Amino acid sequence: MSYVTIVWSVIAAGALVLGALHTLVWLLDRRALANLAFASVAFGAAGVTALELAMMNASSAAEWGHWVRWYQLPNFFLIVGTVVFIKLYLGTGRAWLMWTLIALRVTILLSNFAVEPNFNFERIDSIAQVSLFGEQISIVGDATTAPRQWIATVAALLSIVYVLDAAISLWRTGTADARRKALVVGGAIAFFFAIAIVNTQLVVWGLLKTPTLTAPPFLITLVAMGFEMSRDTLRASRLARELHESERALQLAASAAGLGLWSWDVTRRRLWATHRARSLFGLDDTGPLEPRDLLPRISTEDVARVSKALHAAEATGMEQEVEFCVHAPGDAPRWLVARGRWERDTPSGRKLIRGVLREVTDQHRTQEELEELRRELAHAGRLSTLGQLTSTLAHELRQPLTAMLSNAQAARLLLRMPHVDRTELTAILEDIQRDNSRAAEVIDRLQAMLKRRPMDIQALPIEALLHDVSSILRNDAVRRGVALETSVEAATLVAEGDRVHLSQVLINLIMNAMDAVAPMPPSRRRVAVHARRADAEWIEIAITDSGAGIPTDVLPTIFDPFFTTKPAGMGMGLAISRTIVEAHRGRLTVENNPTDGATFRVVIPRFTAGSSSGQLDRLSGETIERGRQAVRT
Repeated sequence: MSYVTIVWSVIAAGALVLGALHTLVWLLDRRALANLAFASVAFGAAGVTALELAMMNASSAAEWGHWVRWYQLPNFFLIVGTVVFIKLYLGTGRAWLMWTLIALRVTILLSNFAVEPNFNFERIDSIAQVSLFGEQISIVGDATTAPRQWIATVAALLSIVYVLDAAISLWRTGTADARRKALVVGGAIAFFFAIAIVNTQLVVWGLLKTPTLTAPPFLITLVAMGFEMSRDTLRASRLARELHESERALQLAASAAGLGLWSWDVTRRRLWATHRARSLFGLDDTGPLEPRDLLPRISTEDVARVSKALHAAEATGMEQEVEFCVHAPGDAPRWLVARGRWERDTPSGRKLIRGVLREVTDQHRTQEELEELRRELAHAGRLSTLGQLTSTLAHELRQPLTAMLSNAQAARLLLRMPHVDRTELTAILEDIQRDNSRAAEVIDRLQAMLKRRPMDIQALPIEALLHDVSSILRNDAVRRGVALETSVEAATLVAEGDRVHLSQVLINLIMNAMDAVAPMPPSRRRVAVHARRADAEWIEIAITDSGAGIPTDVLPTIFDPFFTTKPAGMGMGLAISRTIVEAHRGRLTVENNPTDGATFRVVIPRFTAGSSSGQLDRLSGETIERGRQAVRT
């Protein structure tokens, strides 16, 4: 029985098994580069062991030199894999020294196959026989060492320096785990390098007549490295179990809170969701889940918003939230809110998005009920406002009706004359038509104010809006002796909003301003309404009065429902006005002026071609011109 063959074969087999195991670990997790480096070391060690056995069984000097030449190939993977493993696993070691070693080993490997008989020797004349484990093995006999062997010797010494430097650097970090790794892994590799390198160099330089014994000392190193790597594997297994328990606890907590958890691996096209998340979409727990299973259940008009939120999350790297409606077969529509964030796994290049899903159907229904209540309150506010404007509206209607009556009587008298003046009669009829249009306009405005309807967001010329409001309030302002002034910064200023609702807000604010200046002397009763472009996205309408201002203790609560400073007030006007403005995505604020009076500021969105309302894509110049002419009139 050949003990040499048995020992070297066992070492090679053990190295192959370790190499295969750690290759499998790397294949399952491409981030485990340290396992890949260890596999390279193990496979290199198996090759070195096999070639050492072949060298010991060589029958001639030429055969022995042939195996020495091929010895350099697995030896390259053994040494380079070791230095890379140290860098990856220990996290220490000087990078410049590592790359120097790799460059030297590449040089040695390439030169080895370019010269005869190999890199280490100029000439091998004979081999000798020695006894090992009771049997005869071959070693180098008469040979001439090549001068280039100094490169291999320097590389060998640098390997020892690199390992010791990395182990010492890790030891200095001071943690128990780091010191154990430095001692076990660094110490074992340094021992292997010291024994194997000293033995190999002495044999090549002809100072020692023994076989090259790389395999036995490497067995110690292999056991130490495998033991340390196994600790990490066991730790990872324990962490996996703890993670699984944490995941179950998280799912239980999320389910108790009505939340569904989900993740989407974009690279692998895998979608995972908890039972709660699946049930929200009306899906069962069986079978794999894919994005195409969810898309048909999302409301058609919401698909674009969901897609936009996903792209925004990927572009910004920030959490995004989107609300959408789901129609599951056999179930009532559900409103869901999804919140998630993209993650990118740098080593593998995988893209992943994780998030939560919750149902907001009840909140959405409550919001609709609140919106209906807001419309009813706004309607009640308009009725209250129109009640206060009864005399003004009666006066506005009386004027065109009286003019039409007078013109009709004049036309009848004209028709009784023997010779009818057709030109004069035509002028009278045109006056009647014009006065009729004025009366119809007043009635239309009154009907629009009285009608209870949802907001119709569209492009709204500010000049036309202010004209509507000033037309309604003009006679009331004259009756009160208030100078009402309106101005617009630019004739083309266009907002995005509902004409009737915003008219209600401005009428309420202007009437409050006229009430505020009522106690002032006639010369100080002034109310100014000025519209301007606040910035690229917003328009500001300021209502400024010259009254006594608002007491500082009242300012924080002036917009609260049922709060009023008027003896007969309901306390709902300003609350409704703020609600309407906020429904336009705007804001309503108030501040006292530096001198006298107060200023209410209504800030609403400016209309653009890509406005969110989607009601109009453009506003014609003709519409703007009509608004401009109305203000001139």
